[in-house]
Amino acid sequence: MKKHFIYRYGLLLSVLMAIGCGSCQIDDNYVQYDAEYASLRFIYPARGNDSIVYSFALRPDKQEDVVEIPFKLVGLAVGQARKIGVEVVKEETTAKENDHFVIETSELPADSIKGVLIIKVKKTPELEDHNLVATFRLCDNENFAAAPIHENTYKIVLTNRLTRPTGWPFGEYSRIKHQFVIQTLGIGTDYDQWNVSEGIYYRSIMINALYEYNKAHPGEPMIDENGLVITF
Repeated sequence: MKKHFIYRYGLLLSVLMAIGCGSCQIDDNYVQYDAEYASLRFIYPARGNDSIVYSFALRPDKQEDVVEIPFKLVGLAVGQARKIGVEVVKEETTAKENDHFVIETSELPADSIKGVLIIKVKKTPELEDHNLVATFRLCDNENFAAAPIHENTYKIVLTNRLTRPTGWPFGEYSRIKHQFVIQTLGIGTDYDQWNVSEGIYYRSIMINALYEYNKAHPGEPMIDENGLVITF
């Protein structure tokens, strides 16, 4: 009886193994991962945000500067640097190449999955009156396939007017308040780099500076461009 049970168990196990191995057969129609495939896509600061505003008004000492647009690799890193493909999207660009911006030579570094597209931007008189836009698209070249459509463009908005910077720590934003901060602190941007104690310290300086201004102008407190009394 015992031998008969072992025989039946062994037969059942053989059948199950045969079925299992049959399911492991490679389907000729199965699309395997292509180790040679490589593409790039831009890294956006937030979902749906495919642009950056660069204001020379925040950097009054600069006539030229560099904007770094991050991108990442879709594929495998290799042991040598590779040039990336990039083009200006003319129908979405109001800035003039060479006059307002220059695409610097950029590449994906060796053994890396991330890099930056380097754009030189220039301060010109036109930026005093209106903003200019430069839009860039990652495109295919000898090293990379075309980027996914929803992650292949990035826009730089150039201006010489004050705009709300990242990490603005002084309550309601206005250009006049911002200008007052710059005049008092000499700091126009990168507020998001402050720690808590630095934020408290600089806010106390601005509160005192505003007090001194209003004391020197009795009955005429500082008003912003919206007609609101400025507070800190």
